[in-house]
Amino acid sequence: MEKPGWATFMGIFFLLIAGCGGLDNITEMNADQIVEFQSDILEEIDSETSEENVELDSIQLDSSAQERLSMFGDSIVKDSANNVDVKETLKGIMKISDYRLKWMRSFAYIGLVISCLFAISGIFFLARRKFTIQLAIATLALSLVVGIFQFIIFRADTESGKMISNMANIEVYWSIFLDIILLVSIMVLDKSYYNNAATVEDYYDS
Repeated sequence: MEKPGWATFMGIFFLLIAGCGGLDNITEMNADQIVEFQSDILEEIDSETSEENVELDSIQLDSSAQERLSMFGDSIVKDSANNVDVKETLKGIMKISDYRLKWMRSFAYIGLVISCLFAISGIFFLARRKFTIQLAIATLALSLVVGIFQFIIFRADTESGKMISNMANIEVYWSIFLDIILLVSIMVLDKSYYNNAATVEDYYDS
């Protein structure tokens, strides 16, 4: 039986998810380095403005500009004259709380395991193994549950900058959406190609 096009697509797509997710998880395992990098950026900005004698304490913005900045929520810091305090605003926007750092590391280890499962599922899609569909569904279900749990945990973080939180939320939303789309797709597609697929044990028996 000829391999359907969707099987090849799923195999490659699962491997792509595994690779991107694995790299992202490895980065989040070293979350402390992200904080150090942010501190270095702020120090560099501070030193450059000092060398050029640029005053970067506060700036005056009109109402329309402040309205556009409102997407950052309480990350925008204003002084008594209603001007934006640039230094404090940058610190607030880039702030990552200890609570978020702890959970980022925890989810990174879980995510690395899920990435490995995605990689195995992708290989199984391409190699036609008997338990390909079951493994793919289990992997997507686990990823979906972890994504929902991650969303709930990070919703409780009120100390990190709004921009950091919003960007992380978008990533979680996308992960949940993608898991649901892939799950539904696998459920409705014709899976007969894998019904009579050989297992690893079959090769040894023959």
